[in-house]
Amino acid sequence: MTILYKVESRREFGNGKDSVFPHKIVLCAVSARNIIAFSALQSLSSHVYVCDIVTPWQYYKVCSSKSLINVLEWSANGEQLLLGYIGGRVEIWQPKEHALNVWQLQYHANIPSEDIIQAKFFHNGKGVVFNTQKKDHTYYAEKFERLEQRPTLTGFGGVAAEGCILLTSSGLLAAFMLPQLQRLPPNQTNSASGTSGPEPVDSNSGEQIELMPATHSIGISRSYIEHCSIVASPSGALNVAYSIGCQQQQQLVYCFKVSLQLESERIAIKSESLASIFLNAMPATQESRRITQLLWTRVANEDVIYVVFGCADGGSLLEQWTLTRRHQNVHALLQQSSPAAPNNKPVDFVPSESWEQVAKLQLNSQIAHLSSTRLVTADCEQLYAIMQDHSVHVLEPGTLKQLNHTQFERDGETRFICADLTPTSQMLLIFDSHAQLHAMQTPMLKQSVGTMQLLLLLLEYCIVTGVDASDVLLLNLGNLEALVEKLTDNFTRQPSYVRQFYYANFLALKSNLCRAQQQEFDNLIILHAISSTFKSLLRPSDLGCQDKGPADSLAMKLAESVPDVDTVMLNLDPKDFTVEPMMLQSLQQLIQWVTDLAVNMLNRLPDEVMKSKLSGKRPSYDISRDIVAIGSLRELLVMIRIWGLLNPQCLPVYTKTMDNIDVLVILFRLLTRLAQNTSEPDELLLDECSLLSKQLLIPQLSKYNPTTLLSSQGYAAVKSGQLTFTSQVEPAGLQDIEMEQVVFSNCVKDGVSNLQLGANPSTIRRCARCGFVNSANKVAKTSALKAWCNKWLHCHCGGFWKQIN
Repeated sequence: MTILYKVESRREFGNGKDSVFPHKIVLCAVSARNIIAFSALQSLSSHVYVCDIVTPWQYYKVCSSKSLINVLEWSANGEQLLLGYIGGRVEIWQPKEHALNVWQLQYHANIPSEDIIQAKFFHNGKGVVFNTQKKDHTYYAEKFERLEQRPTLTGFGGVAAEGCILLTSSGLLAAFMLPQLQRLPPNQTNSASGTSGPEPVDSNSGEQIELMPATHSIGISRSYIEHCSIVASPSGALNVAYSIGCQQQQQLVYCFKVSLQLESERIAIKSESLASIFLNAMPATQESRRITQLLWTRVANEDVIYVVFGCADGGSLLEQWTLTRRHQNVHALLQQSSPAAPNNKPVDFVPSESWEQVAKLQLNSQIAHLSSTRLVTADCEQLYAIMQDHSVHVLEPGTLKQLNHTQFERDGETRFICADLTPTSQMLLIFDSHAQLHAMQTPMLKQSVGTMQLLLLLLEYCIVTGVDASDVLLLNLGNLEALVEKLTDNFTRQPSYVRQFYYANFLALKSNLCRAQQQEFDNLIILHAISSTFKSLLRPSDLGCQDKGPADSLAMKLAESVPDVDTVMLNLDPKDFTVEPMMLQSLQQLIQWVTDLAVNMLNRLPDEVMKSKLSGKRPSYDISRDIVAIGSLRELLVMIRIWGLLNPQCLPVYTKTMDNIDVLVILFRLLTRLAQNTSEPDELLLDECSLLSKQLLIPQLSKYNPTTLLSSQGYAAVKSGQLTFTSQVEPAGLQDIEMEQVVFSNCVKDGVSNLQLGANPSTIRRCARCGFVNSANKVAKTSALKAWCNKWLHCHCGGFWKQIN
């Protein structure tokens, strides 16, 4: 295993030795979008921070509280963060307008005089199984199987409900649903209650919504619960395992099945006792050992509980218990007839469940935290034991055989406290007692599978599930060009409807790969977004014709490779492309961006061809060689030409050397000839492209310099060895010193609306990863422009925004 980086804190967090709280003071959790949340104790107050996995030195505060935080949990989509406190308060925070540095409290609930020890968001029933044995399949539907899982709570029509379930230290279960958020008129108000159905609530009001949870005792009597683990079962119920705090000669691990259902728009909690684990009797010399952690997980479709003991001699013991199901014979006098049995014959057996210890491991140091693979895998489960002596053991489930061991640099003042895995289980993130972050690469999930094949399967898994792939990209991939080529080749083999559904995820992933090779790929993502927005404005004039729409008719006409844009227009029905003139005027900046991209691409084409001939190699991606991008540009130019007849003010503006030059006609003719042979453009086409700079002033496209670990400088730094960062200090080695050569060199340009914002804009949003700029002040007045702005809730690379005032 490779140690990737370490983030040293400036000792702003206490070490907890003199803390009045006897609990763990540092907690951490990693979301599906690779955002790290951690809590630390500072001046007897709990503080929660978040940071991106690719900018770990830059963290942002979520909230502070005088109460101690005991639970930190992310929602499945990584958009909401749940905090559980000592004292019974529960809070759910989310980024305000998807800005990572500005958080707002959305929901809160209170369970008086209780301590929250465990919390889980409801499972939505969605999931994909990661199976390395299907790596050779071509189609995504065959390669990735859907998880057979029922939602924790279903509403009307069997739709999965959003909510949370809590467990307190006295054995009290609490559950509540999250109301639906939607935009409402200012004069309309709603009240929400966790025990009733989810009513729509205004998401822009900024008010904190108090939820009233439904409660139920998990057992017949209440007891002091010290350690707990909750996991969702395939049936939709929640499996709960816990241990009580009092010392007994033979300790027990209690197991329950908790199910939720709606009854008269109220949540009903039902708890059923399962087979408990009767731990082996301890010798007199080991009476002081106590349970320090429980972990319930599923390995190869079997329920497994890991029990961690802390010993008085400074060591630890790890035991694995597996739930076995067998048939128990019944005496003939007690046999009863079953309606399901043939001929109503008596059944001579009953099903029974029991826990069996299958493996145990004695370690010389205390286990600080135990984690298992987050991927829903079929054949590559791993167990990670994080030790307090700054070491990590990778164990094999079933035998607890040590597969790998990594020793970090030891520090006499700190010890490892907690850890969590990234969504694809490729990185392990560890926090010590000073809230310092240590990141390491986990070993290969399947040693028999080639590295390239496994990485390709992981990236395709991220495309299908929408999980962020930054942890995969941060690894030492070796040959990025071959990986990009293979990923693109596999994607093009998918059916057309599959490509269309996953195209946005594919482009976001490929842009991060190409950014590491200093290649411009972001333009293709914006072009695809503009193309889909413009095509959504088209309406067929004949509603009875359902075989094809205006966009399909345009694609068929362009397939004939007619070089004149006016000739293509004559063969189209102008009524199909009619749009309100006011709406076209609001889209002028996007129309300008499309033609600017075409002008820049054609202007650079001769130089790119000459570089390829001299160097003998081509870049893995070039938008001038992408037939799909060229086809989209030709379609958009035809639409712009038609819309210019409806409203000439929406046409692009250029500074031309001669007044009789029609830019749209020239661009369409050159792109049509380029589409006929993108690999080797003819000399006449290159000569005409060279004349563009003499016919009009070439506008320069804006470039955004990333300063993250996903940039080319970051890749080189990660490959060179372990990195050491300082919190809140941006590393100088990752900064790109290349200056932008643009006309408005001192101005900030909005990449979404293609508007110059001036030298000192009031409020902007910058992507925390790629540096893409977006104005925080929404000026959308038409429905088309509002739909365009809604496409940018997150940056195109998958990162969160960072609000800059």
